[in-house]
Amino acid sequence: MLISIFSFILVFTLIALSHEIGHLIWAKRAGIRVHELALGFGPRIFSVVKNNTHYSLNLIPILGYVKIAGEGENEEDKACPESELFTHKTPAQKFKAIFAGPFMNIILAFVLLSLISIFVGIPKDLSSEIAAVTKNSPAAQAGIKSGDRLLAINGKAYPKMDEAISFIHQSSGKTLTISLQRGKTNLVVKATPKYNAGLKVSLLGFTAKPIYQKVGFFSALYNGLTQTFSMVLLMFVILWQLITGSVSLSNLAGPVGIAQITGKYANSGIVSLASFTALISVNIGVLNLLPLPALDGGHLVFILLEWIRKKPIDPHLENKIHAWGLAALLTLMGLVTINDVLRLFRGQ
Repeated sequence: MLISIFSFILVFTLIALSHEIGHLIWAKRAGIRVHELALGFGPRIFSVVKNNTHYSLNLIPILGYVKIAGEGENEEDKACPESELFTHKTPAQKFKAIFAGPFMNIILAFVLLSLISIFVGIPKDLSSEIAAVTKNSPAAQAGIKSGDRLLAINGKAYPKMDEAISFIHQSSGKTLTISLQRGKTNLVVKATPKYNAGLKVSLLGFTAKPIYQKVGFFSALYNGLTQTFSMVLLMFVILWQLITGSVSLSNLAGPVGIAQITGKYANSGIVSLASFTALISVNIGVLNLLPLPALDGGHLVFILLEWIRKKPIDPHLENKIHAWGLAALLTLMGLVTINDVLRLFRGQ
């Protein structure tokens, strides 16, 4: 549990700070004053002021935020020259300052995936070693553990793990006899794959440890780029499936569910955790670009309307719409969190 909580805080603080730093950099490039970039929430315990910006460490060092002059209603704006307010900049300058946050999330994913490719290599195959086992899955109930090596299924040896996984996918409801090596001991367990309606395959609930191949620096960067692009495309596919109903909203995970998943990746090692961080960062970047109030995409819609109308929307009306949007998003998050808790008690 402690590993799940700590890794969840670490991952989302890194993602949040990269997002806010994106806003800060491009706001300053546009001549917009940034009042504060903060790590955490609550009372300020340490701060350095540079170019009218407080770089702060707050009492609760979780997540972070940036306070841009003229965006929203801040007391500090009263002492700020109008020329440095967000509201007094051109639509193009505003657009860049807002878009930079989600874009920095994409950049963070690219950096993490490239670093993995540079220092670890590119995954080329799957080993016979079990990397992780899902809690309460058929594999977990059968006693399969992380670090076990799969030797055979129903007496048949599988030299390639992907062949064994393919066989499992096609064995819904069939009890399988699985031979394993644990350390220097061989053992045999029985497990029945469970059909997953979303993936349309049967699963035992384990993941195999990948085999990495070292590559050159530029090949590593290219791999990081292609993986990031694939994650962005995957996110759009999932969003489309949610819109069309082919994926249920009940499958979404909130803070509790994501904390559990983060802990599992943390237990699997730094490479797994970094890859998961990249995936979550892409998800947050893409979701933030949706044209919904309170999200960066919602702000971009108002900026585009300003560009079309040649004059800004009434800021008080815009702030109200974003407040309503935030209330709706918090309500949705609350419902998803309740679903997470119910899943936790059901042992899913």
